[in-house]
Amino acid sequence: MIRHSISTLMMSLLLLTSMLSIADTHLAVVAVEDKSFPQVEIFDATVEAIHHSTISSRISAEVIELNFDVNDVVPKDALIMQFRDEEFQARVAQIQASLLVDTAQAREAVARQKEASSEEKRVRNLFKRKLLAQAALDTAIANLTASNAKVQAVQAQRKAHLAQLDEAKVQLSYTKIVAPYSGVVTERFIELGEMVSPGQNLMTGISLNSLRAVVKVPQYLLSIIQSAKAPVLTLIDGREIAGGKVVIIPQADVRSHSFKVRVDLPEGVENVYPGLFGKLQFVVGEELIRVVPQVAIVQRSEVSGIYVKTENTLTFRQVRLGRVLADGQREVLAGLSVGEQVALDPMQAARMLKLNSSRSSL
Repeated sequence: MIRHSISTLMMSLLLLTSMLSIADTHLAVVAVEDKSFPQVEIFDATVEAIHHSTISSRISAEVIELNFDVNDVVPKDALIMQFRDEEFQARVAQIQASLLVDTAQAREAVARQKEASSEEKRVRNLFKRKLLAQAALDTAIANLTASNAKVQAVQAQRKAHLAQLDEAKVQLSYTKIVAPYSGVVTERFIELGEMVSPGQNLMTGISLNSLRAVVKVPQYLLSIIQSAKAPVLTLIDGREIAGGKVVIIPQADVRSHSFKVRVDLPEGVENVYPGLFGKLQFVVGEELIRVVPQVAIVQRSEVSGIYVKTENTLTFRQVRLGRVLADGQREVLAGLSVGEQVALDPMQAARMLKLNSSRSSL
């Protein structure tokens, strides 16, 4: 009975010594707390080119010059290809010659009009003085009317020829295909020397300077995204690209009931190409998240845990973790309460706990 009492007393003293050693040993700790972080919504995104077009022919002609091929960089306003234009040049020259004739006819008609007008005034004065008959006055009036009509006819003819000249010059301009923007050729459908016809596709190109990210937003999140700020595209290599203008297509998909949202990317972003996959996030507000420092977390196989210190004890507790947040913080979904003290140095906490267990086993 005496030996049992002595053993019990010794174990109590050892346990008290162990608890006191944990309390007295310096172990850096931090309190679990709820912090405010931006609330974000993240969607799968695909990069696409804002300027993506296929040029086609508007005339029927032969290709006589072809300056670019697939994968070539095309500057803005560069001559991509040219068609044979002799026929169109001749049409322009023919109409210009007709305009010269119109100018000469107009001068003659105006001169005849002035002459007829003067003659009509002279005859009218003589008729008033009863020096000429009515027939002479009628003849003068008829001549003036005819000369006026001639002037109007020549002017109308000139306007028609001017319109034809504009049309001919437009047709002539179609013999040169000029790049509407700088970009890269992705497909070519024509060869040098071939005859093209109106509407035939010639070449496809895209601009790598102007890109955007496209996502599909569920119907229930549309109102939130409309007021969201600071969209950011994260690529699979970890790069983050700040988004710009946000455009919501005002039509839902009939099957998924989702809306297409486009976010413009900054111009000149390097190594970003149409078709790339990424994650696009929108800041939609603020939220309180329970966090602990990432350095306090211990990973043992598939178990995540944290050393929790109370007044006189130190325990290893399993927790369920969430997102990695800014400033080295980690979201805690379950296992900790606000105000609990966690060890910032898990290795030191493990040594202390092991030492405590060894003393307790004595």
